[in-house]
Amino acid sequence: MIALEGVSKRWTSDGPWVVRDLALHVARGELVALIGASGCGKTTT
Repeated sequence: MIALEGVSKRWTSDGPWVVRDLALHVARGELVALIGASGCGKTTT
């Protein structure tokens, strides 16, 4: 299992959050895809 709790990211200290308070649990054998608009934080996550 992979688990993430409370993950947040912004590029500068006063910039907008690109990821905020992410919680993600992936069980063995599960498939996960991150999709969304350009600039929404997919690569960061």
